[in-house]
Amino acid sequence: MKKHYYQVFKKIIFFFYQSRLKKLILLFYILIFILIWQTDVQGQQYVPFPSSNAIWSEVFTSYQPDEIETYQYGIEGDTVYNNIQYSKLYLLNDTVYPLSVGRYCGGIREDDMKRIYIIDCDYVTFPIGDDEVILYDFSKSVGDTVFVGNDGYGPMGYLMIEEIDSVLIDGNYRKRFNFGLEEWIEGIGSTRGLLSPITAQPTGFQYWELICFNQDDEVIYLNPEYNTCFPILTAINDMKPVNNIIKIFPHPITNISVIDLAAIADCLYQYIDFYNVFGQKVNRINIADSEQIIISKLNYKSGLYLYRISGQNMKPLTGKIIFE
Repeated sequence: MKKHYYQVFKKIIFFFYQSRLKKLILLFYILIFILIWQTDVQGQQYVPFPSSNAIWSEVFTSYQPDEIETYQYGIEGDTVYNNIQYSKLYLLNDTVYPLSVGRYCGGIREDDMKRIYIIDCDYVTFPIGDDEVILYDFSKSVGDTVFVGNDGYGPMGYLMIEEIDSVLIDGNYRKRFNFGLEEWIEGIGSTRGLLSPITAQPTGFQYWELICFNQDDEVIYLNPEYNTCFPILTAINDMKPVNNIIKIFPHPITNISVIDLAAIADCLYQYIDFYNVFGQKVNRINIADSEQIIISKLNYKSGLYLYRISGQNMKPLTGKIIFE
């Protein structure tokens, strides 16, 4: 009998030993996975800012007054300020290499700390003189503040990084810095345009957007709302006022309302975005092939909002909407 209990006891001990061993093995693999993941993230190759053969294609939209304009920046050649070498930045006359340069927009350079500087640039809200200012800083982490320009974007030019993730571009992952109102991508710049960080971005009926980034005659980044780097957009003057074609009822919105999109249902519009009075996007709804969408007051704080309807190569439509 004692021998029997001894054998059972041995089996129990062996079972717990095996279970513990399995847990230790599992823990070991988890630690290895975490180590590999951290090494991969930390070892993610930094993509430097271009110093030649680069084109940023952008679009400016205004509804007050009515205006739409596409334009391109490009880097061509070098210059020297204060014994420091910069790449020359121009507005372009065309979109092919070699670049046919137009208006000179200043010098741009990157230092060994992943900071991009600009100098002698008057094509921004606050012209830059012979003292360089920071245009981008890709050395920072989540929660850090980034100082750009002199009186540029935000209070005293400060931006706070809300999130950093990675985005697959041209077959490689690049860091993407989210500031709430705009995003920066390593080696490209802001999705609101190359000079966005040092250009005042008024809220309301004006927008700047990066359409695409082209380097060495290859499209590296293309805004998903477009299918070409150099779209021919319909002049806004040729379109009906948005308030006459987009119907909201009942309005102001107190509970549940309908947004009638029948007038644009046959167009290529894909999304309707909602912005608060600070210009922050608070929601996006897919409207592809929809003639009506339902919207609820429960999802929004009371107040005035701006909505923006967009799609590939389509002139964005904007209007005001009130939640009571």
